[in-house]
Amino acid sequence: MLPLTLLHAGTAMRVWQIDLDATPTPQAVAALSDGEWERARRFVFKRDRQRFIAAHAALRETLSSQVGLPAAMLEFEQGPFGKPSLVEPSALRFNLSHSQGMGLIAVCDDVEIGADIELLRPMSDIDALARNYFSERERDALEALPRELHERAFLTCWTRKEACLKATGMGLSVDTRSFEVGVVPDARELTIHTAEGSTRLALQSVGDVEGAMCAVARVLAHREADPVRRLAEPEGEMCR
Repeated sequence: MLPLTLLHAGTAMRVWQIDLDATPTPQAVAALSDGEWERARRFVFKRDRQRFIAAHAALRETLSSQVGLPAAMLEFEQGPFGKPSLVEPSALRFNLSHSQGMGLIAVCDDVEIGADIELLRPMSDIDALARNYFSERERDALEALPRELHERAFLTCWTRKEACLKATGMGLSVDTRSFEVGVVPDARELTIHTAEGSTRLALQSVGDVEGAMCAVARVLAHREADPVRRLAEPEGEMCR
């Protein structure tokens, strides 16, 4: 099995970091499906292909350990917007994210979950991206920070947006400017409104990963008493 670092273990969810530049075992690689091999062969560069194989081998082995089925027996299906889920057992939800040589796996027992990881790196297009994807208050909060903190704050907000979108299963069909996650790694609840209805999420930035920002969001069941700190959301409150 690939080296996995447990970042969070709780009753609601578990989160692991993966080293995608480590070599998976032959048994883990052999568990991949024909469809996964077909996708792997589409990569032009060998390193990208190897990281894809490592990510999906680690995902299968992690899910296998959670549901008690052999990794090769796990079957996946895709939702309307492409989010994968297990055919059986259907109650377990998961999400996989990767950024270069780092990966993130999050699982939840009975509600949808989304995860995102991004390596910290110099970025020259932060202002343009923030204008296109962040709310006005998030842009103001970002601009108020010292310039040397912009990359970290931007990727904090970006991973939190991505985690929420992936938890809903709707991806970029939702306007990322329509909901606020903040530019600091706090824990909060928020609601995303779409044409299909409203989704309440518990969001947090996860772990102390050197050189990367990570976030996980999970859908809150009705009447759930969520353990994360509730943030007041009065009209006009400054988003951090």
